[in-house]
Amino acid sequence: MREEADPAATLPDRRAPTLRNWLLDAWEIAQYLVFRHMPIDLGSRLGTSGIIAYIRRERPWVVERARANLKRHRPSATEAEIEAWVDAFLDNIARYIGETPSIGRYMAAGRIELPNPERARAIRKRGGIVALCLHTGNWEVMLEGLKAVGMSAACAPIAWETRGQTWVINDLRRRNGLRYLSMDHGGVRAAYKEVKEGGLLAIFVDEARGGQLMAPLFGRPPHAEGNLAIAAKLARRANATIVLCHVTRLPEAHFRVNFSDVIELPKDSTGLLDDVSFLNGVIEPVILEHLEQWFWLDDSF
Repeated sequence: MREEADPAATLPDRRAPTLRNWLLDAWEIAQYLVFRHMPIDLGSRLGTSGIIAYIRRERPWVVERARANLKRHRPSATEAEIEAWVDAFLDNIARYIGETPSIGRYMAAGRIELPNPERARAIRKRGGIVALCLHTGNWEVMLEGLKAVGMSAACAPIAWETRGQTWVINDLRRRNGLRYLSMDHGGVRAAYKEVKEGGLLAIFVDEARGGQLMAPLFGRPPHAEGNLAIAAKLARRANATIVLCHVTRLPEAHFRVNFSDVIELPKDSTGLLDDVSFLNGVIEPVILEHLEQWFWLDDSF
């Protein structure tokens, strides 16, 4: 894995307990509470241009890395195509921010497609599910798709860049039926118990830590440090059903929530790294197909 200093490290620490940060956190929470009651399309559009302008002005490395990664993965693309995909990537991030407060209203508004709900319901009946989830489109919409087929997910909590963002994400996920596991050693036991007793454990297996991409591997050797390894170990130990879940953004704040067929870990696996390589082969093609809708496009690997 390439070592590279993350430019974001030079930004002010937004989680430090300062008055300025408390005020900014309160502002983020207040915006979320206001946007919750806005029409869906208005929330998706409002502020999009401002958010994109902020990223281009204050975080230019996001644009530069996204452009470089698009060129790397799509070497035959023209400059015009690359720039169009960069614009689509920034638009997806900006719309995600504006749409998040409305999560919980998309299914009732007819904004979510479920290509094969009967397959998802059949998987639910098997019980003991490890769901490999991806950060594509607006991934929070996935919760509505799960609810629509009678599924309730558990997941480990995550700390976002600011305390305000973390409060917002935790609130909307809990309101939409997500159950959080504890972050201590008991959380691992709770995850195993969730799956062993027939529940659904959602694990976001595409992840970055400190600006460095853990998965997908994109040609790098497999390792046992990330969520792909955790998913593989839990699935093996609990004899769980594995499925892939991801969201595709469609025009005008519409989404498709995709559930794969059951994924079987190879019987001839020689160990954990073989399982990690196998699962990487499941998620990587999906991400490559939807690069411009992928949240981690700007990270280094």
